[in-house]
Amino acid sequence: RFVGLEIDRLEPMTFSTHPVMLRIGGDYYVRSIQKVNADGSLTFYCAIDEGLVLTMARGVDLLENLAQTFETVKRTIPQPKLVIGCECILRRLEILEKGMQNEAAALMNAHNVVGFHTYGEQYNGVHVNQTFTGVALGD
Repeated sequence: RFVGLEIDRLEPMTFSTHPVMLRIGGDYYVRSIQKVNADGSLTFYCAIDEGLVLTMARGVDLLENLAQTFETVKRTIPQPKLVIGCECILRRLEILEKGMQNEAAALMNAHNVVGFHTYGEQYNGVHVNQTFTGVALGD
């Protein structure tokens, strides 16, 4: 109902572009939906307890956000030479869904990113999805 689709039309691409978030303390963490089950319940990629209140998130421009992140890295680490990146596979799905694979690849190449896709990351002891994390090495 929130994304304007019938239940039988919900699929991974839908979930990757319409994430839900869980508020813990004053911070929000992405909780990505994996699938709709036959009984109408949802299976998530990460732990979720029954009865928790979730908030529908609005995405930001993924490529612009990534470019801003790399600019922050350059201000923090003089002359970055290599970024070892870990990107949640759900970001990859969003990139494919929106046809941004060439632009994303160019941005990653321009910042010497190597790495792999993950099924989310741990942040402050919380499993989150749709993330890009990494280690930047420089002079």
